[in-house]
Amino acid sequence: MNMFYSFHLHDRFNQYSLLLQGGRLFQQYLVNAYICIEQNRIDYIESIQPTLRNEYFQGLHDALLKADLDGHDVGKRTILPSSFTGGPRYMYKHYQDALAICRVHGNPQYFITFTCNVMWPKITRHFNSFPHTKREDRPDIIARVFEMKVQDFIKHLRNERLFGEVAADLYTIEFQKIGLPHCHTLLWVTSPYKITTPEQVDQFIPAEIPDPTDDPHLHMIVTKFMMHGPCGLAHTSSTCMVNGMCSKNFPKKYQYVTQFDNNGYVHYVRRNNSRFIIKNGIELDNSYVAPYNRNLCLTFEAHINVEYCGWSMMIKYLFKYISKGAHHVRAKITQPLHDTTNDCTTQPKQNFVDARFIYPHEAAWRIFNFDIHNRNPIVQVLVVHLENMQTVTFKGNQSLENIINNPSAKKTTLTQWLHNNKTDETGCHLTYIDYLSEYRWITEQKNWVRRATRRTPTIGRLIYVLEAMERKSTEKGEKT
Repeated sequence: MNMFYSFHLHDRFNQYSLLLQGGRLFQQYLVNAYICIEQNRIDYIESIQPTLRNEYFQGLHDALLKADLDGHDVGKRTILPSSFTGGPRYMYKHYQDALAICRVHGNPQYFITFTCNVMWPKITRHFNSFPHTKREDRPDIIARVFEMKVQDFIKHLRNERLFGEVAADLYTIEFQKIGLPHCHTLLWVTSPYKITTPEQVDQFIPAEIPDPTDDPHLHMIVTKFMMHGPCGLAHTSSTCMVNGMCSKNFPKKYQYVTQFDNNGYVHYVRRNNSRFIIKNGIELDNSYVAPYNRNLCLTFEAHINVEYCGWSMMIKYLFKYISKGAHHVRAKITQPLHDTTNDCTTQPKQNFVDARFIYPHEAAWRIFNFDIHNRNPIVQVLVVHLENMQTVTFKGNQSLENIINNPSAKKTTLTQWLHNNKTDETGCHLTYIDYLSEYRWITEQKNWVRRATRRTPTIGRLIYVLEAMERKSTEKGEKT
């Protein structure tokens, strides 16, 4: 189904497509198509739940002793897995992966938000061929161009070394209810390039309006994309205003030197040098400039907010923010007040519906199967279990005897690591979690193999074992 819709969302030479010229109806079509794809994926997972089950290996032994010859009544059903893109376990898995990278490389140094620009030349050239079409009417074009820009953006950070040699990077694509898609990026740099003093921040992240005479191109980009507002008392109806205050804390205070506060937040240089622009009839000076990087702004000509976060104590909040998932809305269903046929009018039904908000840009992005998360290096989960307490996944109609006698059912990353330490002494100096730095796990063979190169070693992380321990204690309590 995904390939079917993706096929119809591409322009073709000398072929007119009424679907792509549908305007707002095309936006609704994208949302409905994506919902159909998601529903189909969920229906498939639900359909295989009665057949797929999982249980501890020791539990299969116990069931076999009780003469349960098949797996229909053994174990528990498989629920929505972490492989389901966008699901709660999927987002939590990426959150844990980010913390694993943080364990190896320390705190991320830079938090970069890269927002799509609908006035990019590639987008403009396309819409010049269709003067009657608005940019919001073709979310598919916006999504395809932005995906290419994101890939170029990540390559640019790695190859050009704007902030130094990149040790690791992670990004997630977010879609807001109002506005364009944007890319949240966390960047780790190697030790020689880590910032140690506030003065070093000024080399990479300015927060002032450039001189229009010395650097006119940068001045044009910053004043067009990096100026916040107007908001505050001068424009109380701005979208950023909450309870009479700007939710982004603009305008910022003037600073003549860059400083770190006690919480690790950076206060960038913002001098009162009489530079300002006029926007909507209101003067905006350096106190309204979002922090940026000169090279990134000149290269991509878009809103690219760069924040230094190497000293921030809010690391868990930062990771949860970029892996929070889709926007949700909670609706309350009540009986109409004018309905006198039901006595429930005075007692509203306590029925709440948890619904996702699907934006046309997100629908197009997901239909094209573009990544919403990416990280480098790769993070691999290493299982932790007691002897014969590894989880085994099987079909309900399988014979328990065949499952137990299958040699691969007993093999896990932990058991094979213990086995390798007996037969291969070259890896005995590595702990279980660091074993991936010199070895790689072959899933098909369920075996560890030494790496040919250590250029980009995989990071290992242990599974969350508390849930398994609680389940085991609960089972013991039920037996007693």
